[in-house]
Amino acid sequence: MFLSFIPAWFACCILYGSSSKQKVFKKSLPILVSRVTVVILLALMLIILLQHLPTVSALITALSLLCCFLPLVTLISAYKKYYLQLSSALICLLALSSPFVSWLAVMGVNA
Repeated sequence: MFLSFIPAWFACCILYGSSSKQKVFKKSLPILVSRVTVVILLALMLIILLQHLPTVSALITALSLLCCFLPLVTLISAYKKYYLQLSSALICLLALSSPFVSWLAVMGVNA
């Protein structure tokens, strides 16, 4: 379920990057390509959530992730590009390590 954080985070970063007021890139990302990519990433996030949660819970979780990540990306990127890269790496590490840690816990209990 935590793997859904990765596409949600990058979708929010792309939405911010396509804004005319963004300060991370020298030039804004192309709007059409960005929106198509965001839709694909959000669909991927929803598919991951639907595999682990019932439909209503997955939709509520997806909306909560977006409502959390959109302002967070905007606030972090107001400082330095480094902070956005660092937070992106931390989100990815957290999301990738959580399935591994839960797998280790299950394997330890079964052993």
